[in-house]
Amino acid sequence: MTEPTRLGKYEIERVIGKGAMGVVYKARDPHIERSVAIKTVRKDVLDADLAASFLARFRNEARAAGRLSHPNIIGVYEYGEADDIAYIAMEYVDGTGLREYLNRKARFEFNQIVAILTQLLAALDFAHTQGVVHRDIKPANLILTSAGTLKVADFGIARVDASNLTMTGMVMGTPSYMAPEQCQGLPSDHRADLFSVGVVLYELLTGVKPFDGSIESIAYRICHADARPPSGLAQVAFPPAIDGLVATALAKRPEDRFQHARAFHFALRLAAGDAAPPPGGETTVMNLADVKLQAAGAHTFEDALLATAERQLVRFVGPMARILVRQAAGHAQDTRALYALLADHIDDPKERERFARLGVPEASGSRPVAQPTTASRGTRSLGAQPTAGTRTRAPRPLEQPFVDRTTARLAVYLGPIAKVVARKAAQQAHDCDEFVRLVAEHIGTQERDTFLRDVEAPDKPER
Repeated sequence: MTEPTRLGKYEIERVIGKGAMGVVYKARDPHIERSVAIKTVRKDVLDADLAASFLARFRNEARAAGRLSHPNIIGVYEYGEADDIAYIAMEYVDGTGLREYLNRKARFEFNQIVAILTQLLAALDFAHTQGVVHRDIKPANLILTSAGTLKVADFGIARVDASNLTMTGMVMGTPSYMAPEQCQGLPSDHRADLFSVGVVLYELLTGVKPFDGSIESIAYRICHADARPPSGLAQVAFPPAIDGLVATALAKRPEDRFQHARAFHFALRLAAGDAAPPPGGETTVMNLADVKLQAAGAHTFEDALLATAERQLVRFVGPMARILVRQAAGHAQDTRALYALLADHIDDPKERERFARLGVPEASGSRPVAQPTTASRGTRSLGAQPTAGTRTRAPRPLEQPFVDRTTARLAVYLGPIAKVVARKAAQQAHDCDEFVRLVAEHIGTQERDTFLRDVEAPDKPER
């Protein structure tokens, strides 16, 4: 689909993200000359069974977030509809999602973790006093600016007082961060957000989620199993009292958790001791430069491979190819992820799919299909026949057990709509790899690499 050049009064500049059901653009409001982020949903591609409820949730996001004016919450300016697209215009934040930091194995110092939690709890305290519950707190919805200010994004499934947009028993949210009552489809309130904050804190301290595995395993553990104390897995030093604080945040029954964000924050300050920021406005910023330097998980690509990717991309995006390749290389964990990120900038679906295939490794696992420049030994031009001694992995037929396994993994990222996304992708895909690429397009850019690494293949080539 060709990207729009304008939505309402807003002039579209570029794609900055893709999520489960829509695209996020950077745009410009020409009337007051400011940058905005435009979050969209294409009404014509929504599944008929979900369209009405999803669009109601989307409008509810504008209604909920529009009443929240707080320095740690992304502001919403306007809801609108143009042709078959519904959109929300919101504050543009130049920052990086916390999920990206975690994907790159960044290690935060304990005082930085406390500063992140302090801002998050301040945002939620304000939202909760306004009668708004977020219900999807997770690292991908927490944006950090270069100055260390945290912004909470995506109130897309927020619940406003007296709002009844979800059916009884319908599970909403991201499974790994859900409270037990959410997993069971029971009524939930602001204390579900505080459970999710506990999961985020646990992951910041240890580098792993307290409850992980398949969708069924995650739900069971959240409802019935206690997480291992973070001190047993910790990547950073922290006071012993933090174990008890995390246990309270992750209590199975809402009445056993912190009852308000302010109570959570007070307990955090007591447990953190000298690491806790003092009361007042000085506490909400931190220097993230050292965190970026500690991000040891990013893959280092050979210059020849990046040059090849740039040459292949330039015919689609022009001179911007050089910048886009360097940006993608800073986030991708492997060649497959690099090409998947770059493919997002190609409008034509067939060309986008063809480009993404260039990053799929050969069966030998030695080199990607995309080879280095002609100056390198063993070069072959794009589209040429393989040279002697090389092997190309045969397409793997798409079978229902693989679809079911991948759908279960997808549900960890998308929640209930995973089945709809997987069903449509299975109808279009010719093989397993194409199916995985199609469903991965519905995952936000911060979490897509993790999904592609974790998804289970039906068979693995021998090395």
